[in-house]
Amino acid sequence: LLAMAGFWLFLLVGRLLAPGSAFNLDVESPTVYSGSEGSYFGFAVDFFAPDLSSMFLLVGAPKANTTQPGIVQGGQVLKCNWNPNRRNCQPIVFDATGNRDFAKNDPLEFKSHQWFGASVRSKDDKILACAPLYHWRTEQKAEREPVGTCYLHDGSKAFEYAPCRSSIIDAEGQGFCQGGFSIDFTQYRLIVPSVFFVPSSTWYPTGQLISDKVAEIVSKYNPKVYTTKYDSQLATRSANAAFDDSYLGYSVAVGDFSHDGIEDFVSGVPRAARTLGMVSIYNGDTMASMYNFTGEQMAAYFGYSVAATDINGDDYTDLLIGAPLFMDRGSDGKLLEVGQVSVYLQQATGGFQSQAMKLNGFEVFARFSSSIAPLGDLDQDGYNDIAVAAPYGGEDKKGLVYIYNGRATGLNGMPSQVLEGQWASETMPPSFGYSLKGATDVDKNGYPDLIVGAFGADKVALYRARPVITVNAGLEVTPTILNPEDKSCELNENGQKVSCFKVKFCLKADGKGSLPRDLTFHVELLLDKLKQKGAIRRALFLHNRQPVHSKNMTVPKGGRMSCEELQAFLRDDSEFRDKLTPITIFMEYQLDYKTAMDSTGLQPILNQFTPANVSRQAHILLDCGEDNVCRPDLQVAVDSDQKQIYIGDENPLTLVVNAENLGEGAYEAELFVTVPPQADFIGIVRNKEDLARLSCAFKTENKTRLVVCDLGNPMKAGTKLSAGLHFSVHQESEMDTFVKFDLQIRRYGALSTVASFPSFHNYAASAACSRCLVVIVRSLCNFRVSSPDHLFLPIPNWQPKENPETEDDIGPLVQHIYELRNNGPSAVSKVMLNLQWPYKYNNNTLLYIMEYEIEGPMNCTSDMEINPLKIKMSTPHQDEKNETTNGGDSRSHNVNRRDLSAAEGDVQTLGCGTAECLKIFCQVGRLEREKTAILYLKSRLWTQTFMNKENQNHSYSLKSSASFSVIEFPYKNLSFPEDVHNSTIVSYLIFKISVTQGNTIKLKRVVKMKHASDLLPMFLLSYIKSWIVGLIQFYRMLLKLLIKF
Repeated sequence: LLAMAGFWLFLLVGRLLAPGSAFNLDVESPTVYSGSEGSYFGFAVDFFAPDLSSMFLLVGAPKANTTQPGIVQGGQVLKCNWNPNRRNCQPIVFDATGNRDFAKNDPLEFKSHQWFGASVRSKDDKILACAPLYHWRTEQKAEREPVGTCYLHDGSKAFEYAPCRSSIIDAEGQGFCQGGFSIDFTQYRLIVPSVFFVPSSTWYPTGQLISDKVAEIVSKYNPKVYTTKYDSQLATRSANAAFDDSYLGYSVAVGDFSHDGIEDFVSGVPRAARTLGMVSIYNGDTMASMYNFTGEQMAAYFGYSVAATDINGDDYTDLLIGAPLFMDRGSDGKLLEVGQVSVYLQQATGGFQSQAMKLNGFEVFARFSSSIAPLGDLDQDGYNDIAVAAPYGGEDKKGLVYIYNGRATGLNGMPSQVLEGQWASETMPPSFGYSLKGATDVDKNGYPDLIVGAFGADKVALYRARPVITVNAGLEVTPTILNPEDKSCELNENGQKVSCFKVKFCLKADGKGSLPRDLTFHVELLLDKLKQKGAIRRALFLHNRQPVHSKNMTVPKGGRMSCEELQAFLRDDSEFRDKLTPITIFMEYQLDYKTAMDSTGLQPILNQFTPANVSRQAHILLDCGEDNVCRPDLQVAVDSDQKQIYIGDENPLTLVVNAENLGEGAYEAELFVTVPPQADFIGIVRNKEDLARLSCAFKTENKTRLVVCDLGNPMKAGTKLSAGLHFSVHQESEMDTFVKFDLQIRRYGALSTVASFPSFHNYAASAACSRCLVVIVRSLCNFRVSSPDHLFLPIPNWQPKENPETEDDIGPLVQHIYELRNNGPSAVSKVMLNLQWPYKYNNNTLLYIMEYEIEGPMNCTSDMEINPLKIKMSTPHQDEKNETTNGGDSRSHNVNRRDLSAAEGDVQTLGCGTAECLKIFCQVGRLEREKTAILYLKSRLWTQTFMNKENQNHSYSLKSSASFSVIEFPYKNLSFPEDVHNSTIVSYLIFKISVTQGNTIKLKRVVKMKHASDLLPMFLLSYIKSWIVGLIQFYRMLLKLLIKF
């Protein structure tokens, strides 16, 4: 028996509530009732109206202690005053006695822990309350059984009603039926299911519905008789084995489904049909089966809760069935327990619509549909509403109750209001919504109210419905077309004329229930509503010269429309640009709730389905034909002064825009130029008479840089104009291939033809593109070589050493400087520099390289060892001295004409074709514009070679060659110039002459090598010119020598 009681409690507690809603329930100040801690106060609730002047709340507390002698937690039903100022609760005495005995210490009943108050229902002045865990035994057997019992109270006396109590005590039959698990009233009958009734054909409980007439229960009551047989009793027949453990009677409701005016019985059977669940409807006059509804998902507990009410206003009772364990698939495809309500609409021809409406819960494990309560017409719109509980939902699982509004097609699919539990419980969830009861107007204001129980917190909340006020608002504007030239009103005492119009606003209010005779509203009118905050509003009220007018307006409830009229005027058109958009006149209103609340502090509410504002529009008269609708035809084209731009350069660019309007006037016409990241706007072209001087401004919108130019307001029909815009294009990245400008003319309400001026930016130009600015690479590299270019042998006062130890012992210094300069504008990323140096001739050394140094992003290697003899290097000061001395700049030589002629006439050329050359290979890295890479090559003339007998009678020209070639540019998507290279040959002349004191010959030449992109004829011309100038200087020196001689 204890195990069975625990199982029953598990099922009972599992029925925890879920969300409910209705927009006009007062959630700010519900009336809250509290019971004894741990009494489960609020487990069952109902309204009680014993007469027309009285109204109470009934609250079951099945674990409350009573004054019954010897009884522990017998349970109570309390009657609570609904008035928030007198919200006291008093227990109703149904049974003041303890256990009755066969003899002393031999009880025949067991009232402790009987859960009296687990179910409570009232009808008129009658109250039915049950104790489903009440136990009973007979004198023949000592075993006690949970037959359950109920009490019917008529206001003055209580009558016990225990339909399952009999002289036959056994599990087979009604011994375990737990009568009163769920209960309900019809007009003349009460229905008390025996959920665990066991038919004789099986040993498993199937459940049973039992119904008796109220009058017979009262008339046959005898406190000394424990079992009573009722002549008018109706009961369902024993079911076969297929209904074992199906729990018929788990939930009950009543409603007319046979169209005979007699309420029929609805019963949930949540474990029937192999746990799919069922709901059965039985005839209220004969208990014959009428309809069966079967669930669609196993173990969803379809039938856990049931309710019956007319939802769609057709005067036919509809059926609602809860399945709190129903599972639906979430967005990830996984099944989630959310709960479900199935709505079946009854048809006028009998039966129900084949397709049920489904309402799914919103939270996992919230047990949505644990209880369902008809609410009556909460908002008085002609359709009954419904509350659905999710007692484990909400924040911290405090519970939710959802309110759904009825309509002609059924229930609204979304709740109009959600009630949230406010209490927490330390021992168990508060179970807010586990019990619900509505459809009764407790405060007599014309709107039904709702009771919500939270037995886990021992709380009950009464939510009263607020009266709903429906407002009809009117707004008129006269005239609707405003002519700026028709200035018929005076603005001030100075006689300033303005264009006026009238604004008329009206209100009418009505509502059902207890509302004051007059309703006060705060009305606010706003002119040019659609203009953003801070923008110029084009219309103002005449009386205050402001765009806003506010006032309180009193309207009689249910009376005629109350109206007022104001004058407004249009600003002068020089004060604003927008002439095309309509001027919106906006009216909104709010109820003054404090003046409309009743004596208990309950405030009405405006109908949420009626808008709280209204607007009208007025248009400014335009020069656009009779219909005042402008139809411009805007065209735009664009040209530029450049066809290409160079990457890395400061590229000035002028866009010439041609705009034309071939249609009617275009108001607020503007040219929008989207400036690409590679460009900056400089300004408009002002020095050309054929180009319009537009007013342009640079701005940024959503990280897009724009140049916006005014084309006129309006840009009149037939207008043609051209304008020039200056840009600087300078920020090309290595990924750029084209630079794109987008141009478009915008007017209010539309976009004109779009002209893209794309200089192809990673995508092809649009069809509207008139010219494309291609980004190309251009790099001008100059190559310059500086060196001494001659030497006279022998050198005075110097003798070569056979085994030189220092570099001064070798001979004079010969130093070349090779400078590679990038004159831009584009960068280069890789350049190869090759040098060939005359090193040996007939196994004799010519120019002995001591070392080389680099400056800039360059690395060099040679094909021979540098300074293989490990000659000691001189200091930089000595190099400078030797270079000056050996170069012949500071010392004078007297040159005989005979010696000079001889030296000149016998010059032997030693280059890489005749002599052995040392090769140096250099790789230059990235060179930006105006950057250089320099190679310093330091060598010594091996004088001993030229002083040998076989070489004494010759002069020599030592020729070295250098060349460079650009290999790579740092641009991935661009085309490059081909064959960016150049080369040069440097000669070093060695004259063998006889030197005397006298005139000095000074020869100096610098060879320059230009960039390969210069034309070859230009290079040759420069080279020949340099050679001729040097030759002329040389012959001038010779002439001076000849004259002297």
